[in-house]
Amino acid sequence: MQEAELAQGLAAAGLTYLGMVEPSAPLIPPRLAAFANSAAAEGEEWAASVESDAPDFQERFNHEWYMLAADQGLFSREDPQFLFASAEPESGHGASWWARVALRAEWDLAGAGAAAQVTGCGWGHPEFVMLSLDGNVIVRGSQGEKWTDVVCLRNPHRIRSLREMGARMTDSGSIPRETREAIARWLAHAAPDER
Repeated sequence: MQEAELAQGLAAAGLTYLGMVEPSAPLIPPRLAAFANSAAAEGEEWAASVESDAPDFQERFNHEWYMLAADQGLFSREDPQFLFASAEPESGHGASWWARVALRAEWDLAGAGAAAQVTGCGWGHPEFVMLSLDGNVIVRGSQGEKWTDVVCLRNPHRIRSLREMGARMTDSGSIPRETREAIARWLAHAAPDER
């Protein structure tokens, strides 16, 4: 995906593309952050669920996402910037990394963004991973069979199950080298007792 295509897709969701984060930044990689909805969160988890077939699904999901994301620190209401997992523009290996984005006044993750295949896989089917600028809050949107969830994890560096999964991933030959290296950087940088 080219950078212009990424910016256009994000715009459909109501997100302004501000550039890719430097790959050497010691942030949790999107591939590991995507496990936010299945990690044993040790009291660091908040969630909201919306029935996937609700007639007002789009509005309810968008509302739940915004309230959870703003209340738990994905972004501040005054300056709604955060990181969004996306394929790295102009990379041939299709690895995902963090794009810095700003939430526009008009946005729609569950409808237009999902239909544009940016925040989901079709209108009403949101699927995404987001991270706060400081790396301390993960928000994951994921659709199940009957419910669509928005899960927020705070302080992922303190969540033992996530760190253990990351350690296993660094030893897996099936994980791209760039992702293994990024996980190792995050594990080394974000020791559980540092923050």
